[in-house]
Amino acid sequence: MSAFRLSLAFAQLAFIAALPLGTGAQIAHAQQLLPPLKDSVPSITTTGVASTEVVPDIATISIGVDTERPNAADAARENARAGQAVVGEIKAQGIEARDIRTLSITLSPVYDETSDANGRVKRTLRGYIAHNSLSVRIKDITKAGALARQLLDKGANSLDGIEFDYSQKEAKYDALRGDAVRDALRKANSYVIALGIKLGRILEIATQPPEPVPVGMSPRILGAAARETSAAIPVEPGVQTLRTEVQVTWELAQ
Repeated sequence: MSAFRLSLAFAQLAFIAALPLGTGAQIAHAQQLLPPLKDSVPSITTTGVASTEVVPDIATISIGVDTERPNAADAARENARAGQAVVGEIKAQGIEARDIRTLSITLSPVYDETSDANGRVKRTLRGYIAHNSLSVRIKDITKAGALARQLLDKGANSLDGIEFDYSQKEAKYDALRGDAVRDALRKANSYVIALGIKLGRILEIATQPPEPVPVGMSPRILGAAARETSAAIPVEPGVQTLRTEVQVTWELAQ
């Protein structure tokens, strides 16, 4: 610790010790009155930015089974049977149980609406619809389209969307953080060299949350026409742009 930081620390202790004896709130208030070290010495703050493009290698598809029947029990029972067939197909394709997640299970009445000559609306119970939706994480993204096609053939009748992700995410962000710090250093040096001064100690490093740009597919319902062919559903992951920022504050030295 430098002499300046030592003297600052002792000054803080002396200031707090001079307070009357009381609650911890007084000490906390006293500490708030003391400025941060970066505000007590000449300093410079720059923002470093780093970004890169990555190709997703993981896909998560959301798929569902809708079953409508006049009777609620029949709708629930047949939907459960169809849902089990879909889950069985997922596991048969080598997907681990931890990569399969139930998103929702619902059972709702369905009504038909008619209007009379006076514009009054009459609702008539038509039956019940049972819905079971699942998300499936596929670590080999090249198989996502074929798997979705197979699940539709096994009884799924809605494809609610797809999201893309990538492996080794933290390692990629760690590399970006290092690049962002180097960018902040480059910017700081460009200022101080022109002024004939130097950078001293690092006083503060403030990071910003990473900013991935999500890539996904809007939800859409697949009807009977989509079942006419057994071709794999096209899945194109594209690229994601990863971006991070960091603010670094240096003490200025002569």
